[in-house]
Amino acid sequence: MKEQLKRLTSDSAFYGISNVLGRFITFLLVPFYAHTLPQAEYGIVLVVYSYIAFLNAVFTFGLEPAYMRFVAGSDTPRRNRVFSSSLWFIGIASVLFAALIVALGTQVQSVLDIDAGFGGIVPLAVAMVALDAFNIIPFAALRMGQRPRFFAMVKLVSIVINVGLNVLFIGVLRWSVSTVFLSGVIASLSSTLLLLPTILSHGRSGMDRRLLRELLVYGLPTMPGAISIMLIEIIDKPIMQKLTNWSTVAVYGANYKLGIFMMLVVTMFRYAWQPFYLQLASNDDAKRLFARVLTYFVLVGAVIVLTLSVFIGDIVRIPLPGGRSLIPSEYWSGLGIVPIILFSYLWAGIGQILNAGIYIERKTMHVLYATALGAVVNIVSNFLLIPVWGLYGGAFATFAAYFSIAVFYAIAGSRIYPIRYEIGRLLRIGGALAVSALIWYLFPVPAFLPAMVWQSLLIVIFFGLLWASGFFLPQEVVEIRLLLRRVARR
Repeated sequence: MKEQLKRLTSDSAFYGISNVLGRFITFLLVPFYAHTLPQAEYGIVLVVYSYIAFLNAVFTFGLEPAYMRFVAGSDTPRRNRVFSSSLWFIGIASVLFAALIVALGTQVQSVLDIDAGFGGIVPLAVAMVALDAFNIIPFAALRMGQRPRFFAMVKLVSIVINVGLNVLFIGVLRWSVSTVFLSGVIASLSSTLLLLPTILSHGRSGMDRRLLRELLVYGLPTMPGAISIMLIEIIDKPIMQKLTNWSTVAVYGANYKLGIFMMLVVTMFRYAWQPFYLQLASNDDAKRLFARVLTYFVLVGAVIVLTLSVFIGDIVRIPLPGGRSLIPSEYWSGLGIVPIILFSYLWAGIGQILNAGIYIERKTMHVLYATALGAVVNIVSNFLLIPVWGLYGGAFATFAAYFSIAVFYAIAGSRIYPIRYEIGRLLRIGGALAVSALIWYLFPVPAFLPAMVWQSLLIVIFFGLLWASGFFLPQEVVEIRLLLRRVARR
């Protein structure tokens, strides 16, 4: 088990490099937009990117999970047929859908409430969606081929190009906000060019119609699920725009993005986790391994949630040249939603682990049921809570959605692929996190302690509670002591 966990951690680390560095570079656009764009225009960027994320789920037709499931354990000729059939179907369908949306560009722009002066936004956004959809199967091939280093390189190059062009077009040349999306198109095209060797080496088999039907039978039930997940991620911004205004969306969106660090952990873990459990499902100790993965994931996630929650006020106040802070003070009114978003993404990651058995047993309709439930909960909660709680309503709607999905997966998984999770240890983590959070919210910083010392002490309290509760197993205690000795020697 130890070696398998090391492999999962290693693969997650490589995917994490591309995601953590890439998302961090992308995160730099948050203060950049906040300082250079009017709040209303930043609101437009947030809402349009929300629709882009939604269309990304539509344009792939559920073929990414289908591809990974069908190539697992297959020989090279079959893997190439699966690749070609998936890739070219997505490519043709994306071009047709993109052409239709561009033809209806004026009506689409009117529905989005975007001023006529920004007419280039819709075609640029659709072009970005089509390119990203075409790239999804080559990226999946890199994951299944265990090539995380090249995967990371392609992702990072695209992100650096995107951010660099944003700075050039918006910060230096002072061009229209439409060029934000032009930067995205060029960045996505750079990924396509870098992936060409993968496309050419795997995609020469043509489209196998019979195999494509099998892929779609497996993948299409997951497509509404992917769309539902995207709705949870993006629908709060358009709803908030309809119920409030563009400036409120900007404040909400900027603070929502501060929860990106927990999303990074979930994303990099998911990239490694899905191939991991599909390849190890037949092992005798697979279920025990999966249970341990959940425990360790929740532990790491709880530490991240607690740490970022107590330090987020210091992070946004990091000084920049010119007397500015990392995030302008006019956005600080939304900082209270950050812990809620962080905690929501922790539950999103829990759901990713709990649904492994559903994919292993090919019961993908349950993915549709779970994510549809989450989307309904999210939409209803947004409409009910935003008028009452404003920004906090949108944040609590996100939490309610991911929590509902995780509960559904837990119930369905107990019947489809029962696993004895380490419930006692999970409860100890939850209890330690709750107590630490209550201390933070109920007790002010003691006058005799600097704020950062008090904040760091809360992390120590969290681990102290875990230790006192008997959370750590004997072999883990031995590993911790060995690690501490190595650190002390260094």
